[in-house]
Amino acid sequence: MKISIESPSRIKMTPETEHEKESLEALWKILIRCEKESKTLCPIGEYIPSKNDGANFVIQEH
Repeated sequence: MKISIESPSRIKMTPETEHEKESLEALWKILIRCEKESKTLCPIGEYIPSKNDGANFVIQEH
């Protein structure tokens, strides 16, 4: 997954494999819901590349 920082308040995630496309679409469907309020993706814990294999996020209701 390619992650680009477009601005201080915007990122772009570009999937690079079919699995990543499916995962990003699933995440999008969880966060963006037309019939209800959308949810927010918030970072939790820490992300230090030498210590962690990935960053963790929690999905919060508005």
